[in-house]
Amino acid sequence: MFQNKKNLIIFDACCHIPEAHIKGRTKKGKSACGVLIINNKNEEIEFKQYLGECTPPEAEFKALIFALDKGSEIIKRNEDIEIRCDSELVIRWMKGEYRLKKAHTKPLFDEAKKLENRFKNVKYLHHSRKSSLGQKVDKLAQQAYKEFIS
Repeated sequence: MFQNKKNLIIFDACCHIPEAHIKGRTKKGKSACGVLIINNKNEEIEFKQYLGECTPPEAEFKALIFALDKGSEIIKRNEDIEIRCDSELVIRWMKGEYRLKKAHTKPLFDEAKKLENRFKNVKYLHHSRKSSLGQKVDKLAQQAYKEFIS
């Protein structure tokens, strides 16, 4: 088991875009997310949810919003959290290293920033999708997707 002294929120989104390799394809696909919260007592809580038709960045932001919302139900307001995901782009947007230019994702970014206020401090880290925690949340996201299409 992962030894932890801090509150972690790990999330991932999957976005299944039909015929993604074909030029002129749709830019949206059926999306779902998985979230793993590991509190400072080392308790693990898993969540998954179908997100609907999204672009990949929209799916990642909706997953982050879902993760922050669920995290605020479990982690106290005066505590620090560390958020990890495999989307380097989302991490850089949230850390302010990149400027968000797409109008359709700006409201999702703003909502995520607003939800950060539920915690004392928020730290964002990029992790490999091959990491054990990355694989765990990816599996949750894929399960949510499969449950929806079944």
